[in-house]
Amino acid sequence: MATDTQREIEEILAILEKNPEGLSTSQISELISFSGNYKTLQRRLVRLSDDGLILKVGEKKARKYYPAKVSKKEFIGHLTDNTHEIFSSESQNILKFLDTPPHARKKMSYNRGFLDSYAPNETAYVSEKVRKQLYQEGKRFDKALAAGTYAREICQRLLIDLSYNSSRLEGNTYSRLDTQKLVEEGITAEGKVHEETVMIMNHKEAILFLVENAQDIELNSLTIRNLHHLLSQDLLANPGACGNIRSMEVNIGQSTYKPLNNPHRLKELFELILFKARKIEDPFEQSFFLLVHLSYLQAFEDVNKRTSRLSCNIPFIKENLCPLSFTDVSRDNYTAALLAMYEKNNVEPMLELYAWAYLRSCEQYGVVKKSLGEIDAFRIQYRQQRKEVMGLVVKSGLHGKKAEVTIENFCKKNGIDETAKFTAMTLADLSTLHAGAIIGLGITEAQLEAWLSSKP
Repeated sequence: MATDTQREIEEILAILEKNPEGLSTSQISELISFSGNYKTLQRRLVRLSDDGLILKVGEKKARKYYPAKVSKKEFIGHLTDNTHEIFSSESQNILKFLDTPPHARKKMSYNRGFLDSYAPNETAYVSEKVRKQLYQEGKRFDKALAAGTYAREICQRLLIDLSYNSSRLEGNTYSRLDTQKLVEEGITAEGKVHEETVMIMNHKEAILFLVENAQDIELNSLTIRNLHHLLSQDLLANPGACGNIRSMEVNIGQSTYKPLNNPHRLKELFELILFKARKIEDPFEQSFFLLVHLSYLQAFEDVNKRTSRLSCNIPFIKENLCPLSFTDVSRDNYTAALLAMYEKNNVEPMLELYAWAYLRSCEQYGVVKKSLGEIDAFRIQYRQQRKEVMGLVVKSGLHGKKAEVTIENFCKKNGIDETAKFTAMTLADLSTLHAGAIIGLGITEAQLEAWLSSKP
């Protein structure tokens, strides 16, 4: 027996079949017989589009939906009007295969040779010329500083920009202003579905995890799985799938690509991707490699693209380069570049989009070089000591005056002269401590939970 959702989807498909010239969301809303709010209809259309059952052309108010069997010139890769700014004529030719609807394109399975043929520091997805250009624009300091210094300086702006843009690429309808209110004040926008709010808050927590632990984070399975856990928490039907390699089949909307299904091989290839990534010396090559291969493998049940977008920022955060916030990247262009990678193993469209987006991020974050005088040298100098005593406070279950005395005694024992400044800084860090920021403290999540629950 068909569910209400199935009946609604079937009705939408039937309406589009009768209107091959295309309809806007508002036009469809006038023709449907079932009751429901506008956001529900939008979600149904996004789902049908992602599954390749209907075609979506245009952006925002100019967007129209068509039955999947319609082949329209403007649907090549779902490309938008700013295509000429991002994709070269060569990449646009590559993307012409998307003019054919998914059901008529060749089925593709995971190609292990795509990964096996990559030799770190020998294979180059990003040319030396492009790497130099991106480095010149993305460099933020003349001298070597502790990992994460620049990301911490722009942290609030990064939390908003990356949370907004990465969520937007997933179809999230929060505006940038609403995202800012949610990130900074915890104010939920009216008329938004719960999942959209959770998606943005998960991004905030995941980005903080990367920024706060920049010096300790390594490109290994523990880091990426924790990142996925933070991004996917409270969004997956199976909570046990958060941070774990999947054991079920997944499908890619709008694509003929079928990812691997063998959990053992998924774990093996996941480790191989990270093994190769660790060996890559150039931060831009390393970043792009992570974006490509974490997206392609689809190691998790869901939230793979979000994980790849944040993972590709790890080299930038660690090396104090401008981060990549995907500002002004349209969802359609991003999807087109992904599909070329999935179905053709061709990274050129994604590389052009990546380079374009990185330069846009560099413009957004302003001055290329910042003076060393703006950095809190004291905070950086005593970072390891601060983490050590924070771990001690948590493991000992200390709060209030007892925690303060312990920190002051730690200063005396370790020759830290500015006791008041160190103590105030450490207490402030402890007040915002969460599970996504315990790397380097020498504590477990269970110890943190016990400490948090013992607060008076």
